[in-house]
Amino acid sequence: EFVMGLSVLSRGTLQERLQWAFNLYDINGDGFITKDEMTDIVSAIYEMMGRFSEPMIDENTAKEHVERVFLKMDTNRDGVITFDEFMDTCRRDENITKGMAIFDTVL
Repeated sequence: EFVMGLSVLSRGTLQERLQWAFNLYDINGDGFITKDEMTDIVSAIYEMMGRFSEPMIDENTAKEHVERVFLKMDTNRDGVITFDEFMDTCRRDENITKGMAIFDTVL
């Protein structure tokens, strides 16, 4: 799975990369990203970055990040992010598409 993920990130289309990212956050695979799922993943990423990063990351940082993402992506305000909401938001956001393109040269 790890190698397949690297392959998608390094050689996949934008659609495939975004599908991979959605699946990363959709922990239980039900087709929806909940705030709890996203908080778990964001917290794990922040934990890997370390408590001594600049600016300092605390427990509330992940929750605040998730709230900002949900304000942007949960377009119908039903408390979950669907695959379509995720894809539509990502495709329209230049920073996200540029961020996904960075893997072209890294791997």
